[in-house]
Amino acid sequence: MAQYHCNYCQENIFGLRVKCAECSDFDLCLQCFCCGAEIGCHKRSHEYQIIDCGNFPIFEAPHAWKASEELKLLDAVEQYGFGNWDDIANQIQSRESGEAKAHYSTLFIHGNIGKVTWPLQVATRPKDHTCSEGGPLSPSLSSRLPMLELTPQEQQELGYMPNRDDFEREYDNEAELVASSLTVCQDDEEIDVALKLAHVDMFSWRLRERLRRKRVARDYNLVALFYSRINKGNGKALNSKKKNQKEDKELQERMRMFSQFHTSQDQEQLFESIQKEKELKSRIKELIRYRRNGLSKLDDCPEFDSARYKREKKNQNKKKSFSAGQQWSDSPPKVVNGLKKAGRKRKRRRHHFTRRTKRRNNR
Repeated sequence: MAQYHCNYCQENIFGLRVKCAECSDFDLCLQCFCCGAEIGCHKRSHEYQIIDCGNFPIFEAPHAWKASEELKLLDAVEQYGFGNWDDIANQIQSRESGEAKAHYSTLFIHGNIGKVTWPLQVATRPKDHTCSEGGPLSPSLSSRLPMLELTPQEQQELGYMPNRDDFEREYDNEAELVASSLTVCQDDEEIDVALKLAHVDMFSWRLRERLRRKRVARDYNLVALFYSRINKGNGKALNSKKKNQKEDKELQERMRMFSQFHTSQDQEQLFESIQKEKELKSRIKELIRYRRNGLSKLDDCPEFDSARYKREKKNQNKKKSFSAGQQWSDSPPKVVNGLKKAGRKRKRRRHHFTRRTKRRNNR
């Protein structure tokens, strides 16, 4: 509030003052005005005005603040904002922060002025862009992942910063360049706004892809595999299992493409389910074979399996002997002819030997 002083006695005026209507910027206090003070061009016969310096109340008790205090309150709320009551009280100088808050809330919010100024139903509400299902400011983009358990040497080799949970060079390290140069202007046309929103969507998609790759690396413990470290104490290590068969390894290689869409537990469960499906199918085929051979009880199956094994073994031996015979038949003609001649000689010798033994016996 501006300070006024008496032009005659040079004292400050805090209450009522008398302003001369004919002289420019001439004020008198009540004491000098009552004495009929004249100085310079001012005469006691000049017209005057009685002016109050803001000491009169605007509202009735118990909210009878001075008009000057009301002006200071409104100016301070506009300057410092609603809620900064300590700064508002320092601006008023004659009231505490609690008094300023209660007075403003009672008269200017819940009172008649507030009812006229603040409507009960808000016509337009702000749109929430922080929901998890939409908007470039989705909190799911910045959700923190569990920190990697690495030694200082490994952190230095990977360029990993544990306090920030970032790497010195991330996947798609230049993704921020898409949105770094975007600015919002009031003169933008619709096509400019659409283009900037498309850039924001591209930037958010690239951030999601970066976070997805981080989650896959954490879930499958790829860093630990890279350093051949298995933390068995915390229970977070990879499950040590026996060496799978060749078919199982081939199946795991074919299923590796699905690991980017599943967690490690889901991937392991899927592999186990496929293995169980294969076992069930093979068991069903075996039971169908038993049924076709007339078996209706499981107790007869071991005897059938042993007989089938013997039969298959016998067939294998026949095939081996047949293949050996085929090899002899496919040999060169000279060797075959030589073998035939040797066989004939042996027969002749046997025949001659049998004839001699019969003659001896007859004698």
